[in-house]
Amino acid sequence: MSQPEAFGRYRVIRRLGSGSFATVWLAQDDLLNYPVAIKVLAENWAHQMDIQHRFLEEARILRQTDSTWLVAVHDVDVLPDGRPYMVMTYADQGSVADLVRRGQLPLDEALRLLTEIGQGITVLHNHGTIHRDIKPSNVLLQSSPVGQRVLVADLGFAKSIDEASGFTAAAGTPGYMSPEQSMPGGDLDVRSDVYSLGAVAYELITGQPPSRPPVRVAPGRIRPGLPPALDALILSALSVDREDRPGDAKTFTDRVRAIRMSPDLPRTEPWWGRYRMPWRRFGGLAVASGVLALAVTASLGAPGVSLTTVRHTAQDVRVDVPSVWAREFNADQEARPAVAQAGAGPGLLAATDTDQWHATDRPSYGVYATVLPGSPDLRRVGDTDPCAGRPQERPVRSEQWEGTLWEWPECNGNGAFTSVAVHPPDTPRTVYMEIRQPDYRPDVVDTIIDNVRLQ
Repeated sequence: MSQPEAFGRYRVIRRLGSGSFATVWLAQDDLLNYPVAIKVLAENWAHQMDIQHRFLEEARILRQTDSTWLVAVHDVDVLPDGRPYMVMTYADQGSVADLVRRGQLPLDEALRLLTEIGQGITVLHNHGTIHRDIKPSNVLLQSSPVGQRVLVADLGFAKSIDEASGFTAAAGTPGYMSPEQSMPGGDLDVRSDVYSLGAVAYELITGQPPSRPPVRVAPGRIRPGLPPALDALILSALSVDREDRPGDAKTFTDRVRAIRMSPDLPRTEPWWGRYRMPWRRFGGLAVASGVLALAVTASLGAPGVSLTTVRHTAQDVRVDVPSVWAREFNADQEARPAVAQAGAGPGLLAATDTDQWHATDRPSYGVYATVLPGSPDLRRVGDTDPCAGRPQERPVRSEQWEGTLWEWPECNGNGAFTSVAVHPPDTPRTVYMEIRQPDYRPDVVDTIIDNVRLQ
């Protein structure tokens, strides 16, 4: 297909790629001044109604799930020749397959990607859908204010779980699809996707896809030094007998997350480096005279860390915030009701989007801080929103601070959330903070706490 000039109002820039069923183009929405990806059904399938139905079903699933971890569909239309096309999120950093081809990934980075891929598949499973074609090239990467974001894509083979027993044709990609997918009429369930997640995990960790099933070579034999629990998890996901696999994508993802959180995990890539992006619009931080002052600090002992010092002079508090989170500032941010009831007034907020700080869907990342007189009892804060479930509680003890923090490693599918209440020894003033991260890193929380100062 030659390059068209436009699809509707979307001006075509170049072709991004093509497959058996569709071609994807990079286009520009001149009305909104925003790049998009446009997926167009291939010409040779234009009159195949079952293929058109599958194409539109992919768009419906993505539109209905509308998840942070899946490619978003913004619009659907039909060309004059009858071929449908969908307007989607443009992933400007390519795919996970591109990333793997550049060389072996640091272990923490590989597990971070795997966790986010698993979260995307969990969303699909909760929606009642099996993906059936999970592989590195179907996982896209997009720049975001907090760094690289994973987007699960290409649901062309996706089907309803309710229809799993009625599949009549094999579907998927050899090397990544489960053994039962290669048998027409196989009775599939979500554990087929778990097998594919195991195959993707194998490749992310070792740099190469697994062998044909049964897979007998553990990733740790190719990449020595891996935690035994990781070897065991990946091999169980790749079991020929699906009864031996983790029960669903959430179970698999939770186990990956637990391995990643282990203090014994070898770490070679600083977490901060993943989220240090060259955002030119960083100058959007507001400065209110007499209320705050901003200064970009040095790395404070962590190579590559860029922190922004935010001061609230009315409360005499200074907080060092990762610069990539501090795109906006509010010096008069209202506290959550449970915190306000404990005596907290408005405080400072440095975040990627201050308007979204209290949002339940796609909240922003950043740090909120306020100073309370005395030593109020903030234990009940851990029993309140914004996260479901009981938090993990741990004490804070240092030369400068003592107190408690409450952590939700997974806050309603929107990253990690931490509440902190600390005070200097023998000083009747409490600093209360809330820290929301893209994913759970207690060392980041500890770094922020260590650099808080009362003036």
